[in-house]
Amino acid sequence: MRLFKDSEKEELKKLVKSCLLEISKLRLELNKCRNKLKKLKNEGYEAEIRNKNLEIINLKNIIQEKDKKIKVLKEELSKKDKKLKKLEKYIEALTSKPKPGLTSFQSQIYHLLPSKKASAKELHDFVKKVGFKELKFESMLNILKALEREGYARRYETNNGTLWEKINK
Repeated sequence: MRLFKDSEKEELKKLVKSCLLEISKLRLELNKCRNKLKKLKNEGYEAEIRNKNLEIINLKNIIQEKDKKIKVLKEELSKKDKKLKKLEKYIEALTSKPKPGLTSFQSQIYHLLPSKKASAKELHDFVKKVGFKELKFESMLNILKALEREGYARRYETNNGTLWEKINK
C-alpha cells in the first residue's frame, strides 16, 4: 500500500523545500536582528563612555580650580602667619621685663628697634608704624640718646647724617 501518490510526494517535497527556504530566511533575519541589537548595545555603551569621559573632564577642571584656590589660600595663610609672627615679636617686645638702666618705655622701644643701622627718622617711622603713633620725633631722639648712654645703641656720623644701630645685649 502506498501512502502518497507521486504528485503528492512532489508537492510535499516542494513544501519541505519551501519551509526550509523560509527557515533559512528567518535564520538570516534572526542573525541580522542579533547583529543590530549588538550594534545598538555597543552604541549605547559608546555613548555612555563618551558621557563618562565628559564627566571626567569636568571633574578634572573642577579639581584644577580647587587646586588654584588651595594655592591662593596657602599663600594667604603664609602671609598671615608671617604677619602673626611679626605681631608676636612686637607683643613680646612690649611685655618683656625692662632692661637694666632703662625705663619701661625706653626698654619697649629698644626691643622694637631693628638690628640694622638706620637714621633716627627711619627708626621713628618704624616705631610709629608698630603702634606708638603719638611718639614725637624729639622723644625718639631722647630715647636713642638714653640707649646710647646705657650701651644699648651706637651712633655713627656719616656724610648723609647720623645713623643709629641697636646693640644686642
